[in-house]
Amino acid sequence: MNVTFITPAAWLRRLPAYRVASGLYGVNDAITGPLILAGIVKRAGHHVEAYEELNGGFDYEPLLAKTDVLCLYTMTSNAPRAYDIADMFHERGHARVIIGGIHATALPKEALKHADQVAVGEGENTILDIVEGRCTEPIVQCKPVLELDDLPYPDYSVLKTPCNCANIMTSRGCPFRCSFCTTSRMFAPYRKRSPDSVIKEIKHYKELGFKYMNFEDDNFTADKKRAKEICRRIIAENLQFKETFFFGRTDMANDPELLDLLAAAHLNWVLIGIESLNQAALDDIEKHQSVEDIRRAGKACREH
Repeated sequence: MNVTFITPAAWLRRLPAYRVASGLYGVNDAITGPLILAGIVKRAGHHVEAYEELNGGFDYEPLLAKTDVLCLYTMTSNAPRAYDIADMFHERGHARVIIGGIHATALPKEALKHADQVAVGEGENTILDIVEGRCTEPIVQCKPVLELDDLPYPDYSVLKTPCNCANIMTSRGCPFRCSFCTTSRMFAPYRKRSPDSVIKEIKHYKELGFKYMNFEDDNFTADKKRAKEICRRIIAENLQFKETFFFGRTDMANDPELLDLLAAAHLNWVLIGIESLNQAALDDIEKHQSVEDIRRAGKACREH
């Protein structure tokens, strides 16, 4: 079968000016989950292609003609676009449409209005059964992957849109449960890969020639001991990339050794969820951080 994976982008992000500005600000990467699933399907003998609308335009006409199974990844920001694509394939193509991702997991009945099947949760253990027709439920409840070390790497060979930055996910979920956040709900329980497994994947991306890398964990520094070990291995084995992005938390500023190791390992771009500078608001969303924590984290990041 011809199986196509598409990560849609909202209309603003498809504008040429936005894509140019995005390229000036950072590098092109691809969401990890669809590429892991695409690799699983490819290794089962199917012809697989994957596309990221954010990173470039492509011609839908050949895809409408040849796609037998269409897999769409949704976040809330791109769900309307995903539904438009799904409707287009139903009207003009012959593909069976599967929708998954965070938004579809939260609102599967909404997604099902545009899909033949909706995958709720993490799809690695279920994707082949859905694609090959053994699983026929309209809404498929997928079980979480408990042993992350056993997961295959994202398969960049099937990606047809530009990408010059490798994404690696070394954990799923988060030990914190901020009231507004989907992470600890969709990716539960909190699980971590071993440092050995992480280093092997980093070496794989070095061999593929990537110059940039992102750690896609929602909180890479949640387990500080493990984060330090990964950084030490990157440094000792000369596995630094030109730039590496990660998600952190304000409490990383309380550990000078961690900050030094992150800097030496070239983890030089960080996104920290500040959320608010109002302490009452932080307490209301169960953020478990203070305004002073935010100030201290900002100062520590500037210094490193």
